[in-house]
Amino acid sequence: MSRLIINASNLRGGGALQVASTFIEGLKSFGQNDYFIFLPPALSESIKEKEFTKNFVFYRVDNPSIVPFFNRVSDRLSLLEDRIRPDCVFSLFGPTYWIPKSYHVMGFANGLYLYGDLPYIKELPFFERLTLNFKKNYHRMLLKNNADSYVVQTDDMKARFAEFIDTSQDKISVVYGSYHPVFSNNINNTNLLPSKENDEFWFVTISSYYPHKNLDIINEIADMLSANDIGIRIKFILTLPHDIFIKKFNCNNSLILNVGPIDLKDCPYLYSKSDALFLPTLVESFTASYPEAMIMKKPILTSDYQFAKTVCLDSALYFDPYNVYDVMSKIIQITTDKDLYKEMVDKGVIRVRSMPTFLDMTKKYLDICNS
Repeated sequence: MSRLIINASNLRGGGALQVASTFIEGLKSFGQNDYFIFLPPALSESIKEKEFTKNFVFYRVDNPSIVPFFNRVSDRLSLLEDRIRPDCVFSLFGPTYWIPKSYHVMGFANGLYLYGDLPYIKELPFFERLTLNFKKNYHRMLLKNNADSYVVQTDDMKARFAEFIDTSQDKISVVYGSYHPVFSNNINNTNLLPSKENDEFWFVTISSYYPHKNLDIINEIADMLSANDIGIRIKFILTLPHDIFIKKFNCNNSLILNVGPIDLKDCPYLYSKSDALFLPTLVESFTASYPEAMIMKKPILTSDYQFAKTVCLDSALYFDPYNVYDVMSKIIQITTDKDLYKEMVDKGVIRVRSMPTFLDMTKKYLDICNS
């Protein structure tokens, strides 16, 4: 039996929280170890400690300071490590802003640092690019010096990450992400959405508002839809805070159903009520939205970039995320061609069956730690 620290202390938001939640839930099926889990504020509410067995010990901790000096949280984590005496520390995503004394396995998933060749990075305004480069260089130093081995989520990321921190690919493992086990449960009707009319087609985009998510293109699409009758009423489902939605999309809110930020447990409901996934992202490492849509039997429309193709292969319709006319052509295809719709669903089901389940993902992480 191994004693493993699962370190999520540095996580604050985004898809990393979902990966962490999926992994921690998966640990329930592997009772051969003792797990000591460092939970940050953003993850504490979604983890129900009473549902775990006695081989789990949870520590609620604050996020470590990004500045290494006088880092009280980092000091507390080190004191806990001394008390626990683990065989390994597994940090789900780095940089961690804390250096364990034990063998340290660190995950990494920041596409902004690895896909500098994409137009989004190249076209950033000068000061934004300067800020990004400063953070990237600082984090590169921490990533290179604060871990013994690494885990990324695709083979493409493995090659790029090895080059990024100038290390051997032998020190990097690949574990594909997966959908959360909540997608295997019965779907609860939360009534977040109105009834859908027979002539409506709904696209869902479960995402926070970040510039690289490229959600603003939905305004352009909505304008085109308002000006042209394509024979079917299209609507988009978003999960944004109300103030951001009003600021960014208010002029087109008749074509957008915004349900606000949602809990992970409500995501299957949104997929079940939707017809397809729409993800116009400009930079990504791995997003659980792809396998989620596949397991929910929804076609995927997404950006024509390698980070998407590595995961989806031929199970998605790809578009140029900077060309609204190309995006519209794919929207018209999937909404009007029933054979294409079924083909994309079938290919998605085949693809997700070849990907690891959340238990496969959990076991691979544990195998890396135990080795």
